[in-house]
Amino acid sequence: MALKFINKLFPVFINPNVFLDATGNRFQVVHVDPYSDKKNNLPDGYRLNLLILDDGLDYGTDSNGNPNESNQLATFDVTVLNTEKTPKKGDFVKLLDFDEEHSYIIDYNLILRFKDFEILSE
Repeated sequence: MALKFINKLFPVFINPNVFLDATGNRFQVVHVDPYSDKKNNLPDGYRLNLLILDDGLDYGTDSNGNPNESNQLATFDVTVLNTEKTPKKGDFVKLLDFDEEHSYIIDYNLILRFKDFEILSE
């Protein structure tokens, strides 16, 4: 499921602070795949599919005045360019050191890259 209201989370350029603050920067790993850049420009890492546990951002109301749904319990993908730790399904993680240079948006699809992550205790 794609994140809703991307333009509110990332209005003009990718600024992960709004998103990370709204979610408490605490996610659960749903799936892990190894990542290797085909052009060998980026370090190896992991492609993580993460579950959003909390979302405190106000997404306003729809045209009928009903509150818009948050992204809580939605999933999204990120790439972590680091293999020092190995995440596994079910881990709780915190994303660290956003890689703005290698992150971008294509047709409302976010390509988010971080240089590190922390495995949290439950």
